[in-house]
Amino acid sequence: MKQGYDVFGKAYGVMMRNDLHDLKSIDHQFLRDMIRLDEESYPMLYAHEPAQYNMNEHELYPFALQFRGESDHQTIENILRYTANVAANCYDDFEEMKFGGTEKEILERGTDWCADMARVGAVLLMCNGIPARIVHLVNPDKAYNGHVVTEAFYEGKYGICDFTYGRCFYDGKPLDAYELMCHKQYLKNYSENYASLYSAVAINEYDPTDRNNDYTVSVPNQYYLTLINANHNDTWIMGEDQ
Repeated sequence: MKQGYDVFGKAYGVMMRNDLHDLKSIDHQFLRDMIRLDEESYPMLYAHEPAQYNMNEHELYPFALQFRGESDHQTIENILRYTANVAANCYDDFEEMKFGGTEKEILERGTDWCADMARVGAVLLMCNGIPARIVHLVNPDKAYNGHVVTEAFYEGKYGICDFTYGRCFYDGKPLDAYELMCHKQYLKNYSENYASLYSAVAINEYDPTDRNNDYTVSVPNQYYLTLINANHNDTWIMGEDQ
């Protein structure tokens, strides 16, 4: 079983270690703990129903209840519309952006950064009684092609939710990360760049009630400033693959 920064290979491991979240933060902890989804890890990652946390004391709990629908699927769609609107209306220059922090802090400042939006979406789901976990995606055939989404557990199984773009993967039932990775027909209506992100997947659990979670806010580091301002053409430009 592959776990940690290097689950997607050496080059992506370098990129993950240079993630712009604070090194002490829950967001880097996700990268240290994530498990690569493959045939070996699938039984362990999908064999059991997920843990449910008592979210009544979470600072977003009262806010989250406004999204409650007549079904879990409707609740998810309501949350997706909200988060996608937050992301679409974020106009900050990259150099001025902040990253991480509590889910409330993330919503108050607004962001389109997928890792932060995935965590926000997971908490809004859990506040509504829908278990959720964080899912990391990369296209290993291209450099710097990564994304972070969420898996919600409802209707008896996991299903992918993309809280940055407002997408719920559902075909008569929720569609989980393993199904999207193995059966590309579910992604035929999406762009090639987006669909290819589901080529490699890693998963980690998130317990928002853990008092040891670190929510330090960070700003762009030099690695990401170089990356964002470069025309890298999907190739490694900082020696990550050497």
